[in-house]
Amino acid sequence: MDGFSGYNQILITPEDQHKTSFITPWGNFCYRVMPFGLKNTGATYQRAMTYIFHDLLHKTIEDYVDDILGKSKHRQDHLLILAPLFERLIHFCLHLNPSKCVFGILTGKLLGFIISIRGIEVDPTKIKAIIEMPPPSNLKQAPWSSRMPSISASFYLTAFRPLSTFSSSPP
Repeated sequence: MDGFSGYNQILITPEDQHKTSFITPWGNFCYRVMPFGLKNTGATYQRAMTYIFHDLLHKTIEDYVDDILGKSKHRQDHLLILAPLFERLIHFCLHLNPSKCVFGILTGKLLGFIISIRGIEVDPTKIKAIIEMPPPSNLKQAPWSSRMPSISASFYLTAFRPLSTFSSSPP
């Protein structure tokens, strides 16, 4: 489920509204709801979601900023899990974006991962370029080749030089 204009659903206290003021040719204005561009907006929204769903998190729901995932092990339990979630949304006057909400699915994409009964997997479309990348045909094409001489020299000095003193003089 996706929160509808998530940040704009959190009211700014009247004593803090003057801190968001801005000037236009038509006058001075300030925000009554949290706008997107303020510093720490994402952290504030995440903290609000954690406060709202504190006892349900990591048990029956997961949330990340404005994305909410209701989870159940059995299909018949899913409505029982969604009931307290929707009660909290109604109580705190939070709205969901119906075009981005999906219910009762066994597998779905969330934050670039595929969530399924098997667990959390990487979305193959996100790593397609890495999978299809051809192996380097020479040493210069390897991404680590420019650092290799310095790495090998420092590795030699720290690892093999102390060992060479032991091997050159047997007991």
